[in-house]
Amino acid sequence: MRELVREILRWAALVSPGFLIVSVLVPVSFAFRRRRWGIVAFGLIVVQIVAEEFRAATLAGVVGLALEAGAVVFLVRGWRQSKGLHTAWLEQLQTEAPVALQAPFEGKWKAQGTGPWASRNHHLVANDQWFATDWVREDGESRGSRILAPVNATVAHVEDGHPDKPARRWIQRDIENPAGNYVSLRIEGREDVYVILAHLESGSTRVSLGQAVRVGDLIGLCGNSGSTTRPHLHVHAQPRERVAPGSAWGVPLVFGGRTGWMRSGELLEGEKQGVRNRE
Repeated sequence: MRELVREILRWAALVSPGFLIVSVLVPVSFAFRRRRWGIVAFGLIVVQIVAEEFRAATLAGVVGLALEAGAVVFLVRGWRQSKGLHTAWLEQLQTEAPVALQAPFEGKWKAQGTGPWASRNHHLVANDQWFATDWVREDGESRGSRILAPVNATVAHVEDGHPDKPARRWIQRDIENPAGNYVSLRIEGREDVYVILAHLESGSTRVSLGQAVRVGDLIGLCGNSGSTTRPHLHVHAQPRERVAPGSAWGVPLVFGGRTGWMRSGELLEGEKQGVRNRE
Protein backbone atom coordinates (compact mmCIF):
# COMPACT_ATOMS: atom_id res chain seq x y z
CA MET A 1 0.00 0.00 0.00
CA ARG A 2 2.82 2.37 0.88
CA GLU A 3 4.48 1.72 -2.47
CA LEU A 4 1.22 2.48 -4.28
CA VAL A 5 0.90 5.80 -2.47
CA ARG A 6 4.47 6.67 -3.38
CA GLU A 7 3.82 5.83 -7.02
CA ILE A 8 0.69 7.97 -7.08
CA LEU A 9 2.56 10.90 -5.56
CA ARG A 10 5.42 10.47 -8.00
CA TRP A 11 3.06 10.61 -10.98
CA ALA A 12 1.21 13.54 -9.43
CA ALA A 13 4.47 15.49 -9.31
CA LEU A 14 5.30 14.54 -12.90
CA VAL A 15 2.03 15.54 -14.53
CA SER A 16 1.24 18.66 -12.47
CA PRO A 17 2.95 21.07 -14.94
CA GLY A 18 0.63 19.78 -17.65
CA PHE A 19 -2.41 20.60 -15.51
CA LEU A 20 -1.05 24.12 -15.02
CA ILE A 21 -0.60 24.65 -18.75
CA VAL A 22 -4.03 23.30 -19.69
CA SER A 23 -5.89 25.22 -16.97
CA VAL A 24 -4.32 28.52 -17.99
CA LEU A 25 -4.68 28.06 -21.75
CA VAL A 26 -8.24 26.71 -21.93
CA PRO A 27 -10.51 29.79 -22.31
CA VAL A 28 -13.31 28.93 -19.89
CA SER A 29 -13.19 31.86 -17.47
CA PHE A 30 -12.43 35.55 -17.24
CA ALA A 31 -8.89 36.34 -18.34
CA PHE A 32 -8.09 38.11 -15.06
CA ARG A 33 -9.15 35.03 -13.10
CA ARG A 34 -6.95 32.83 -15.26
CA ARG A 35 -4.05 35.12 -14.48
CA ARG A 36 -4.71 34.89 -10.74
CA TRP A 37 -4.97 31.13 -10.87
CA GLY A 38 -1.85 30.95 -13.03
CA ILE A 39 0.12 32.89 -10.41
CA VAL A 40 -1.07 30.59 -7.60
CA ALA A 41 -0.37 27.45 -9.64
CA PHE A 42 3.07 28.68 -10.64
CA GLY A 43 3.85 29.23 -6.97
CA LEU A 44 2.87 25.63 -6.25
CA ILE A 45 5.14 24.44 -9.05
CA VAL A 46 8.04 26.36 -7.49
CA VAL A 47 7.37 24.73 -4.10
CA GLN A 48 7.25 21.34 -5.82
CA ILE A 49 10.59 21.93 -7.56
CA VAL A 50 12.22 23.01 -4.29
CA ALA A 51 10.85 19.91 -2.55
CA GLU A 52 12.27 17.70 -5.27
CA GLU A 53 15.66 19.40 -4.99
CA PHE A 54 15.72 18.57 -1.29
CA ARG A 55 14.56 15.01 -2.06
CA ALA A 56 11.24 15.51 -0.30
CA ALA A 57 9.34 13.35 -2.76
CA THR A 58 6.25 13.04 -0.60
CA LEU A 59 5.89 16.81 -0.26
CA ALA A 60 6.43 17.26 -4.01
CA GLY A 61 3.71 14.74 -4.74
CA VAL A 62 1.26 16.29 -2.30
CA VAL A 63 1.84 19.73 -3.83
CA GLY A 64 1.33 18.20 -7.28
CA LEU A 65 -1.99 16.72 -6.17
CA ALA A 66 -3.07 20.09 -4.76
CA LEU A 67 -2.23 21.80 -8.05
CA GLU A 68 -4.11 19.20 -10.08
CA ALA A 69 -7.16 19.41 -7.82
CA GLY A 70 -7.11 23.19 -8.04
CA ALA A 71 -6.83 23.06 -11.84
CA VAL A 72 -9.83 20.73 -12.11
CA VAL A 73 -11.94 22.90 -9.79
CA PHE A 74 -10.94 26.05 -11.68
CA LEU A 75 -11.80 24.53 -15.07
CA VAL A 76 -15.14 23.08 -13.95
CA ARG A 77 -16.28 26.21 -12.13
CA GLY A 78 -15.05 28.44 -14.96
CA TRP A 79 -16.88 26.38 -17.58
CA ARG A 80 -20.13 26.40 -15.59
CA GLN A 81 -19.95 30.14 -14.99
CA SER A 82 -19.06 30.86 -18.60
CA LYS A 83 -21.93 28.72 -19.86
CA GLY A 84 -24.40 30.39 -17.48
CA LEU A 85 -23.30 33.89 -18.48
CA HIS A 86 -23.48 32.97 -22.17
CA THR A 87 -27.09 31.83 -21.81
CA ALA A 88 -28.11 34.81 -19.67
CA TRP A 89 -26.44 37.28 -22.06
CA LEU A 90 -28.34 35.93 -25.06
CA GLU A 91 -31.61 36.02 -23.11
CA GLN A 92 -31.00 39.61 -21.99
CA LEU A 93 -30.27 40.52 -25.60
CA GLN A 94 -33.89 39.74 -26.44
CA THR A 95 -35.42 41.90 -23.71
CA GLU A 96 -34.83 45.32 -25.28
CA ALA A 97 -34.41 46.72 -28.77
CA PRO A 98 -30.73 47.46 -29.46
CA VAL A 99 -29.45 51.01 -29.78
CA ALA A 100 -28.08 51.72 -33.28
CA LEU A 101 -24.87 53.76 -33.17
CA GLN A 102 -22.61 55.10 -35.85
CA ALA A 103 -18.87 54.66 -35.44
CA PRO A 104 -17.80 57.04 -32.62
CA PHE A 105 -14.41 57.66 -34.21
CA GLU A 106 -12.49 58.19 -37.44
CA GLY A 107 -10.27 55.52 -38.95
CA LYS A 108 -10.13 51.77 -38.35
CA TRP A 109 -10.68 50.43 -34.82
CA LYS A 110 -10.80 46.91 -33.36
CA ALA A 111 -13.56 45.74 -31.00
CA GLN A 112 -12.44 44.13 -27.74
CA GLY A 113 -14.12 42.89 -24.56
CA THR A 114 -17.48 42.19 -26.16
CA GLY A 115 -19.93 39.33 -26.63
CA PRO A 116 -21.39 36.58 -24.40
CA TRP A 117 -18.13 34.73 -23.63
CA ALA A 118 -16.51 35.34 -20.24
CA SER A 119 -13.07 34.49 -21.60
CA ARG A 120 -13.30 37.43 -24.03
CA ASN A 121 -15.56 39.90 -22.26
CA HIS A 122 -14.43 41.21 -18.87
CA HIS A 123 -17.46 43.55 -18.90
CA LEU A 124 -19.69 40.62 -17.91
CA VAL A 125 -18.70 41.20 -14.27
CA ALA A 126 -21.06 44.25 -14.20
CA ASN A 127 -24.57 43.90 -15.65
CA ASP A 128 -24.77 47.55 -16.77
CA GLN A 129 -21.79 46.87 -19.06
CA TRP A 130 -22.83 43.49 -20.47
CA PHE A 131 -23.17 44.98 -23.95
CA ALA A 132 -20.16 47.28 -23.73
CA THR A 133 -17.39 47.37 -26.33
CA ASP A 134 -13.83 48.56 -25.94
CA TRP A 135 -12.28 50.07 -29.07
CA VAL A 136 -8.57 50.20 -29.87
CA ARG A 137 -7.32 51.96 -32.99
CA GLU A 138 -5.70 49.78 -35.67
CA ASP A 139 -4.43 52.38 -38.14
CA GLY A 140 -2.85 54.80 -35.70
CA GLU A 141 -2.56 55.76 -32.04
CA SER A 142 -5.70 55.42 -29.95
CA ARG A 143 -4.60 58.10 -27.54
CA GLY A 144 -5.45 61.55 -28.84
CA SER A 145 -7.82 60.26 -31.55
CA ARG A 146 -11.03 62.24 -31.99
CA ILE A 147 -14.10 60.68 -30.35
CA LEU A 148 -17.35 61.61 -32.09
CA ALA A 149 -21.02 61.51 -31.19
CA PRO A 150 -22.40 58.17 -32.45
CA VAL A 151 -26.04 59.27 -32.26
CA ASN A 152 -28.18 62.40 -32.14
CA ALA A 153 -28.50 63.20 -28.45
CA THR A 154 -28.37 65.67 -25.58
CA VAL A 155 -25.36 65.79 -23.27
CA ALA A 156 -26.62 64.49 -19.89
CA HIS A 157 -23.35 64.39 -17.96
CA VAL A 158 -19.73 65.40 -18.45
CA GLU A 159 -16.90 64.24 -16.21
CA ASP A 160 -13.37 65.52 -16.81
CA GLY A 161 -10.16 66.23 -14.93
CA HIS A 162 -9.20 62.68 -13.94
CA PRO A 163 -5.53 61.99 -14.76
CA ASP A 164 -4.48 59.72 -17.62
CA LYS A 165 -2.60 56.54 -16.75
CA PRO A 166 0.64 55.41 -18.42
CA ALA A 167 0.12 53.15 -21.45
CA ARG A 168 0.66 49.76 -19.78
CA ARG A 169 -0.70 46.30 -20.55
CA TRP A 170 -1.89 45.40 -17.04
CA ILE A 171 -4.93 46.73 -15.23
CA GLN A 172 -4.51 50.14 -13.60
CA ARG A 173 -7.45 50.57 -11.27
CA ASP A 174 -9.32 53.67 -10.21
CA ILE A 175 -11.93 52.32 -7.79
CA GLU A 176 -13.74 55.64 -7.29
CA ASN A 177 -13.75 56.66 -10.98
CA PRO A 178 -13.58 53.46 -13.08
CA ALA A 179 -14.86 55.21 -16.23
CA GLY A 180 -12.36 58.03 -15.85
CA ASN A 181 -13.30 61.05 -17.94
CA TYR A 182 -16.56 60.34 -19.75
CA VAL A 183 -19.54 61.88 -21.50
CA SER A 184 -23.12 60.62 -21.15
CA LEU A 185 -25.49 61.20 -24.07
CA ARG A 186 -29.31 60.97 -23.73
CA ILE A 187 -30.49 59.54 -27.04
CA GLU A 188 -32.93 61.55 -29.12
CA GLY A 189 -36.13 59.52 -29.40
CA ARG A 190 -35.09 57.16 -26.57
CA GLU A 191 -34.82 59.51 -23.64
CA ASP A 192 -34.57 56.64 -21.15
CA VAL A 193 -31.29 55.40 -22.68
CA TYR A 194 -27.86 56.98 -22.25
CA VAL A 195 -24.71 56.22 -24.24
CA ILE A 196 -21.48 56.34 -22.25
CA LEU A 197 -18.19 57.29 -23.97
CA ALA A 198 -15.47 56.64 -21.40
CA HIS A 199 -11.71 56.80 -20.69
CA LEU A 200 -11.36 60.15 -22.47
CA GLU A 201 -8.16 62.17 -22.27
CA SER A 202 -8.02 64.56 -19.35
CA GLY A 203 -9.13 68.06 -20.32
CA SER A 204 -10.20 67.01 -23.82
CA THR A 205 -14.02 67.13 -23.64
CA ARG A 206 -15.57 69.57 -26.12
CA VAL A 207 -19.22 69.46 -25.01
CA SER A 208 -21.17 70.82 -22.06
CA LEU A 209 -24.17 69.73 -20.01
CA GLY A 210 -27.46 70.16 -21.89
CA GLN A 211 -25.82 70.67 -25.28
CA ALA A 212 -27.51 69.06 -28.29
CA VAL A 213 -25.12 67.01 -30.43
CA ARG A 214 -25.54 65.40 -33.83
CA VAL A 215 -23.88 62.33 -35.27
CA GLY A 216 -20.23 63.15 -35.92
CA ASP A 217 -19.89 66.06 -33.50
CA LEU A 218 -16.61 66.12 -31.60
CA ILE A 219 -17.02 64.86 -28.03
CA GLY A 220 -13.39 64.71 -26.90
CA LEU A 221 -10.17 62.75 -27.37
CA CYS A 222 -9.38 59.13 -26.58
CA GLY A 223 -7.33 58.79 -23.41
CA ASN A 224 -6.33 56.38 -20.66
CA SER A 225 -8.20 57.64 -17.58
CA GLY A 226 -10.05 55.49 -15.05
CA SER A 227 -9.55 51.73 -14.75
CA THR A 228 -7.71 50.78 -17.93
CA THR A 229 -4.96 48.63 -19.37
CA ARG A 230 -4.08 50.93 -22.27
CA PRO A 231 -5.57 53.89 -24.18
CA HIS A 232 -8.94 52.91 -25.64
CA LEU A 233 -12.55 54.03 -25.97
CA HIS A 234 -15.19 52.29 -23.86
CA VAL A 235 -18.80 52.47 -25.11
CA HIS A 236 -21.96 51.14 -23.49
CA ALA A 237 -25.61 52.14 -23.09
CA GLN A 238 -27.63 52.16 -19.87
CA PRO A 239 -30.92 53.51 -18.43
CA ARG A 240 -29.27 56.14 -16.21
CA GLU A 241 -27.14 59.20 -16.95
CA ARG A 242 -24.14 58.48 -14.70
CA VAL A 243 -21.82 55.51 -14.51
CA ALA A 244 -22.41 53.28 -11.46
CA PRO A 245 -21.11 49.76 -12.19
CA GLY A 246 -23.70 47.06 -11.59
CA SER A 247 -26.53 49.51 -10.88
CA ALA A 248 -28.82 48.56 -13.81
CA TRP A 249 -29.06 46.31 -16.83
CA GLY A 250 -27.18 47.55 -19.86
CA VAL A 251 -28.88 48.12 -23.20
CA PRO A 252 -27.78 46.14 -26.31
CA LEU A 253 -25.81 48.04 -28.97
CA VAL A 254 -25.19 47.67 -32.69
CA PHE A 255 -22.63 49.71 -34.62
CA GLY A 256 -22.20 51.06 -38.11
CA GLY A 257 -25.50 49.88 -39.59
CA ARG A 258 -24.99 46.26 -38.50
CA THR A 259 -27.85 44.16 -37.17
CA GLY A 260 -25.77 41.98 -34.84
CA TRP A 261 -23.34 42.68 -32.02
CA MET A 262 -19.64 43.23 -32.56
CA ARG A 263 -17.41 40.22 -31.97
CA SER A 264 -14.07 40.65 -30.23
CA GLY A 265 -11.43 41.18 -32.90
CA GLU A 266 -13.83 42.60 -35.51
CA LEU A 267 -12.92 45.88 -37.18
CA LEU A 268 -15.09 48.94 -37.71
CA GLU A 269 -14.08 51.93 -39.77
CA GLY A 270 -15.39 55.41 -39.13
CA GLU A 271 -15.54 57.97 -41.90
CA LYS A 272 -14.33 61.54 -41.66
CA GLN A 273 -17.22 63.95 -41.58
CA GLY A 274 -17.58 67.71 -41.67
CA VAL A 275 -18.99 68.40 -38.22
CA ARG A 276 -19.37 71.14 -35.65
CA ASN A 277 -16.98 71.51 -32.72
CA ARG A 278 -14.12 70.06 -34.76
CA GLU A 279 -10.67 71.50 -34.06
